[in-house]
Amino acid sequence: MTARRLAGILLACAGALCPVAGWGQTDPASPCVATAEHACDGDPVDAPSASTARAPDAPRGESGFTRFVKDVGGDYKHYFSKETAFWIGGGLATAGLVHIGDGDIAEEMSEESATTQAFEGGDKYGNMSFQVPLAVGWWVIGHAAGSARGAEAGRDLLRAQISAASWAYAWKYAVDRTRPNGDPRSFPSGHAAATFATAMVLQDHYGWKVGVPFFAASTYTAISRLSINKHWASDVAFGAFIGMASARTVTLHVRNQRFALSPLAVPGGGGVAFVHVD
Repeated sequence: MTARRLAGILLACAGALCPVAGWGQTDPASPCVATAEHACDGDPVDAPSASTARAPDAPRGESGFTRFVKDVGGDYKHYFSKETAFWIGGGLATAGLVHIGDGDIAEEMSEESATTQAFEGGDKYGNMSFQVPLAVGWWVIGHAAGSARGAEAGRDLLRAQISAASWAYAWKYAVDRTRPNGDPRSFPSGHAAATFATAMVLQDHYGWKVGVPFFAASTYTAISRLSINKHWASDVAFGAFIGMASARTVTLHVRNQRFALSPLAVPGGGGVAFVHVD
C-alpha cells in the first residue's frame, strides 16, 4: 500500500460517508425567490441551502465570550451522538484497513526522494500554531467585513480546533501507540484531526467550492506526517475522521436551521419565499 493509495482511501472513505451523513450535496448560492414559473437556477425549491444560515444571536445581557464558552461546552455534550458514532466507527474501520499496510508505507516514506520532500510543508499547515490563528483570523475578518456567515464560520473553525484537539489527545493517551521514530502517543494524528476539522467546517458553511481545496490541503498534511516519520498511516487515517466528527458537531446549528414557506406576489405571477424561523 503506497502513500498515493492512502490518500485515495482517505478521500474515498470520506466521500462514501458524505451522502449518508447528509452533507456535501449542494453548494451555497445567492438568496433567491422561487416563483411558479422559475426555479432558482434549476435547483429544487423544497429547501434552502443550510450554508447560508447563521446561528441565533446571543441572548440579551450575555457577552459573546460567555456564549462561546457555553457553545464549546455544548460541543462536548453533542459529540456523543449517533452521527459521531457513525464517523468514529467509519474512522476505526478505515484505520483498521490501512493498518494492514502500515509497515510498507512507513518503509516507502522513509526513503529520501523528491516525492517525500515535497510533502514536508504540510507539517507546518497542520500545526495548531497555524490552524488556530487561521480560525481566529477568519472570525475577525468576517466580523470586520460585516459578513455574518464569515464570522460564524471563523467561530466554528475555532470551536472545531478545540474539540478536535481534545478528542485526539484523549485517544493518544488512551492508546499510547509508539510512533515510527520511537516517540510516544502516535494514534491518532493531531495534525490530521486539525486540518480535516477545518476542511469540514468550511465545507458545511460554504459548500464544495471552498471545501475541496481545504480537503486537498488536509490530505497533503496527512501524508506529510508520514514523510517525516512522525506517524503510521493508520494514525492519520483515524485522525482525519476525528477532525471531521468534531467539525460536524460544531456545525449542527448550520444544518438544523428551520424555515417556513411564505407566499409572495411577483410581476406576472406568484411564488414562495423561504423565511428563517428563529
